[in-house]
Amino acid sequence: MNIFRKSSKKVGDDELTALINNVSKEVAFEEQETGDDSGNKVKKDIAYYRKQARFEKAGKRKLFQSLIKLAEEFKRVRNENKPLRANVRYANQTWYEGGLWRAPQVLPAVDQKVGNQQAILRQAVSLSSLFFNLVIVTGFTRVGLAITNSGTVTASSILYFAIFWTIWSKEASYSTRFDTTDLSAKASTLVTCFAVLFMSLSVNASMESEGGSRIMILAAFCSLLNCGLMVRVYLWHLGAEPDTIDHHVKNYALYNTIMNILEAATWICGMIYAPTDYRWLVFTVGVLLALRIPRAFLANDFHAACSKRGVLFILLLGFMLQSVLVVATDFFQYSTPDWEQYSFIGASCLTLFCIKLLYVEDSSTLASDHALLVNRFAALCFNLGQFALLFSTTLMGSGLNLLTHSYLAAAAALPDKAKTLVCGGFAAVLLSIMFIKSMHLKRVPVATPQKAMFIGAYMIQGLATLAIAGITIAMCLGKAGYLQVLMHNDVELMWALSGFALFLVVLSWLDEGLELALQNDGQSSEFLIHPFGFWLCLKPDIGMDEIVADAITTPRRGNRRSQPQGHLSEFSPLL
Repeated sequence: MNIFRKSSKKVGDDELTALINNVSKEVAFEEQETGDDSGNKVKKDIAYYRKQARFEKAGKRKLFQSLIKLAEEFKRVRNENKPLRANVRYANQTWYEGGLWRAPQVLPAVDQKVGNQQAILRQAVSLSSLFFNLVIVTGFTRVGLAITNSGTVTASSILYFAIFWTIWSKEASYSTRFDTTDLSAKASTLVTCFAVLFMSLSVNASMESEGGSRIMILAAFCSLLNCGLMVRVYLWHLGAEPDTIDHHVKNYALYNTIMNILEAATWICGMIYAPTDYRWLVFTVGVLLALRIPRAFLANDFHAACSKRGVLFILLLGFMLQSVLVVATDFFQYSTPDWEQYSFIGASCLTLFCIKLLYVEDSSTLASDHALLVNRFAALCFNLGQFALLFSTTLMGSGLNLLTHSYLAAAAALPDKAKTLVCGGFAAVLLSIMFIKSMHLKRVPVATPQKAMFIGAYMIQGLATLAIAGITIAMCLGKAGYLQVLMHNDVELMWALSGFALFLVVLSWLDEGLELALQNDGQSSEFLIHPFGFWLCLKPDIGMDEIVADAITTPRRGNRRSQPQGHLSEFSPLL
């Protein structure tokens, strides 16, 4: 385009110059022959034509500049639509394309900008993944049922719950990086579902019993299944060239293969050689080996990972609500419920619904501000917060089951234990949600009035959450003062907890209200520029200057170089 412009401009200028020179020569010749009057007239004509020629030259320049800008805009749009075209090809491919047992395929979103939400065409959670989440939540609720039967939290229940959670984490790690529509991934998911269901049948037993041995066997089996998937990925990308996406895929598969082998060996050796009194140590080591370093070697589909975490938590809340209604149904079949009993069930449902509203939906959080991408320690704390949230929700659900049964059966022997589990689980849920929310970086306004509004809203929400959690913990310990009277009436207790949760939901709307107020000022792009982390660990391992420098020097697929605007693949190679 530039060559065409220069050559065309040169030809146009030469022609106009030659024409003007010829006319000038003719004018000079006519002046000598005809006199001054006709010569002046011709000079005026020449001046007029010179002016018209300048206008034409200026118009041609504007035309060529417009064409160049249009070509550059077409080029920019084409580059931005490359991820969209890749997603279109991936979304429109038939289920049999490449064969039933095809090669592991990296998801297109792994090598794209995380901010490009419009490029996501396939659902983040497939039907197979949804079924797997249901199976995992079934295991969670079985652990909750064991807590309900025992009336207390044991080390066995915590470790069993952690095993289910690590199995889900490994499946989510694979499904957010690779295509799971081929037969190998589906078969592995199906067999893992069977293993989790068989494992959930033994969660009532302690670690020292035969039930603990069966859980160890099934945990080793699930590790070997995931190891088989990783070995297949590694062999397929064995010949990958350095500094390419395939090379990172190979390193990721090798790391997970080694970790799965060590985990399976721990379960097997612990079951055979470890004394029963030290099985808690085997379970602890096995769970720790099942953990994975977040964003190690290979980035994942950020949107899909956030969606999977949200779906798992919502399913768990749904199972908790269903269990409460199942417990109440047996009593309502023999006697017509009164308004007080309806009020109790309504307060329980309202509490769970408010917890759902308080849940941090991190899919709307910027990738650069997410705890998983800040540094490894922040990612570890975020994952521990997610585990604490899931376990505390299960614990509260167990207490609700006991409380519902004791209330409808009018039993006086159970309320203390049930109410302690409900209040303790409720406080743990609030603290877990608050911890997870505080792990993300915040965008603080630079202007002093807006900054004061932000800090005020942030502090009000934090202090209110701590106060309510402290009150419920004091109620568990019998040191709540006048509020301890709530522990003597089941309906009053549930309405008090639902009122606390609803109050926190209203306070959580301060974030949206503050954002709307700042946006209405028309200066959002000027002051929302300062990142703020509540914890000292929220300091990025990699500065933006280093990311930009690596983006300039590190090639990606072929000759295409990376870009630092929120690109998840920028972080993984630098680890």
